[in-house]
Amino acid sequence: MTRGVGTPGIWCERVVYRSLDADIVASRVAFAVDSPAQAARAIGADARRMAGGLAGRARRRVLSGVQGGGRVGAIAALHRGEPCGLALNCGGVWVEWSARPVFFLPVVSRTGPRCPEVAEGGVGFGGVVGAAGGWWSAVPG
Repeated sequence: MTRGVGTPGIWCERVVYRSLDADIVASRVAFAVDSPAQAARAIGADARRMAGGLAGRARRRVLSGVQGGGRVGAIAALHRGEPCGLALNCGGVWVEWSARPVFFLPVVSRTGPRCPEVAEGGVGFGGVVGAAGGWWSAVPG
């Protein structure tokens, strides 16, 4: 992964669709990890947990998508700075996992350094931006 501003990491997502048509999202989960190996391990473990509820041939098919060269290829792609993913039919639902390298930017708190323009009365789009209940929103300056 190339170096840039911020801390390198891997952004992982899992999207479960209600049917094999992948038209209606049933659930979506996202999390961040520090390394490509952690991302591949987390995705593999999650896929194995989902396969645990399947029987016979369906379970073997899901597990074959997680084991072997697929994991090594995913780790290599992430090290090269490329995204990777896994998509499986798990008992009539379609599940997609994705992982992509990112840089997490540091967030400056309101008590930290401020841009001179903001300190002088707010120029541009408005006030200082801060976290509010997990979402970003404008905070009066």
